[in-house]
Amino acid sequence: MRIAVVMIVLLGIVGAAEREVAGQDEDLFVFRRICNIEPGQEVAAAAIARAMDDLVARKYPFAEMSVRIGRWMTGFQSLEQPTDQIMFSERHPDPDMRQDFADILLADDEFGALQLDMLGVVDLTRCTETRFRERP
Repeated sequence: MRIAVVMIVLLGIVGAAEREVAGQDEDLFVFRRICNIEPGQEVAAAAIARAMDDLVARKYPFAEMSVRIGRWMTGFQSLEQPTDQIMFSERHPDPDMRQDFADILLADDEFGALQLDMLGVVDLTRCTETRFRERP
């Protein structure tokens, strides 16, 4: 009797998992880029992060983009010598919308000026990018 109950419970869990996978297509597409901050440039990087957040909130209130300073584990992050990093994070309904938003930002002169400000502040040669579907 116990074996039959366990099998019914397990079948119920498998059925729930299958329904969850089917709904995953509706999750948001997330794009993240993490770059190391050059030594001694933490204050400048924090100012750039605030300016980018402010620009996007002011000019593109529909966008889900944030810029944060912190430390994340990437291929370029060492536990022995931790490095401060800057993370650019965006959320979109699909990858095409992410590209559309990137095109809008690249055409924005104010955003372009902030990207130029990053030269010498952020090591742009050692950035890592991640793309994934966000789960609720």
